[in-house]
Amino acid sequence: MLGLAALLFVPGGEGLCRVFEQGQSSAVSQSAPEVSRLVAQGFDLLARQDAAGAEAAFRKALDAQPELAEAHRGVGLALWARGQGGAALRELTLATRLAPADANAHWALGKLAWTLSVRPELAQDGASRLATTDYQGLALTEMGKALALRPEAVEIRLSLANLYLEVDRPRDALSEATHAMVQVPSNPAVRLSLGRAYFALGEEDKAEAEFRTVLSLEPSNGEAYLRLGQLRLYQRKLPQAQAEFRRALEVAADLAPAYAALGEILMRVGQPAEARELLEKAVALDQEDIHSQHRLSLLLMQVGEVRRATDLLEKVVARHPEFIPAREQLGLSSLRRGDLEGATEQASAILARQPQAAEGHGIMALVLWRQRDYEGSLAECAQALAAEPDSAPMLALQALGLWQLKRKKDARAAFVQAAKVEPQVVSGEVFCRLILCDAQDVTTVREFVRKNRWVLTPAPSP
Repeated sequence: MLGLAALLFVPGGEGLCRVFEQGQSSAVSQSAPEVSRLVAQGFDLLARQDAAGAEAAFRKALDAQPELAEAHRGVGLALWARGQGGAALRELTLATRLAPADANAHWALGKLAWTLSVRPELAQDGASRLATTDYQGLALTEMGKALALRPEAVEIRLSLANLYLEVDRPRDALSEATHAMVQVPSNPAVRLSLGRAYFALGEEDKAEAEFRTVLSLEPSNGEAYLRLGQLRLYQRKLPQAQAEFRRALEVAADLAPAYAALGEILMRVGQPAEARELLEKAVALDQEDIHSQHRLSLLLMQVGEVRRATDLLEKVVARHPEFIPAREQLGLSSLRRGDLEGATEQASAILARQPQAAEGHGIMALVLWRQRDYEGSLAECAQALAAEPDSAPMLALQALGLWQLKRKKDARAAFVQAAKVEPQVVSGEVFCRLILCDAQDVTTVREFVRKNRWVLTPAPSP
């Protein structure tokens, strides 16, 4: 069962429980005593996190009054709390149609739609699932309707500001956050959203000032330190970013994004052991953090824990089939095992979603190379390089493929380009790592490097 905290509250707001109670009073005044009692009972059970009991109470009310909007809203909330997102969406949509002036129903529908955009698997109980962008659009529309009905509600305005940030509409987010700040200037959550909006707009000094204001209001606010760390990371000040992320964890030991951010930095600076420990913690705290799961899988691959890394990636793909980095790693892992069919399957899945994706064409280029289809491999290399011109693996593979086709001048040119991206490509070992050599490739690569390394030697000074 999903916790109701995320449903009933937003950061810095007073929560929806009070608003629900207001809604209940209208139901009481307009319904028969027994129906009113059932509705009140349902919301009370929701507040006590008894979603099953709440749903039963609301459905009894609907047996008596099938078009009671308040009861449909209650059923929707109960279904949502039980993880039945598709059915919850239908109930909340019906509630907004039956009571178009009910701000609480629009707000609940907007929040559910946003949740489904992030966790589409929760809608699997429904007849159909919308695209992520459709869920996002629905969320913004419903939040906007709720705010129009209750413009004084800081909770709704803040939620809308945060949604705008997530869909890369920082100016709209800034507008809403600024309005909220005028209403409650000392609210840490509002100042945090304002800082995030400034950061998204590139106004770094203003963003930092807002994050510092949050800490002056609430010194133990871990997210403020997290945002300062992200700001320092953006400014390429890695030591300062690390320090801010560590401060975040000192005051908020369960802040999963801080573990993830610090782990990512440590991967960059070559501290894989601590990075792994941090990413393990991030994944344990947030099962939906697919980026940390992906990074952790890379570290696991490096230390030979292939089975666990593959399990992580397969779980990510099962829940988020559109997440290309995980599919790419699964494809490359299949190639390392000599499973060309599995690699082709992952490449095809990537290209079906994004026909120009460098990741999909790159995997196919490697598959065709293993099959000794040099022309086909070069065609896929070209498509991959069109999307990512500085891909060292594709430049190296292109050089080798051209050499096999006796196009020596072109092969050497590609080899030079590969060396500009990865200078160590002159080593046969590095070259093989880039193109995932199998046993048959090693001799070919060594011969190519031996015969062509001279093109990478600078010409003598006159």
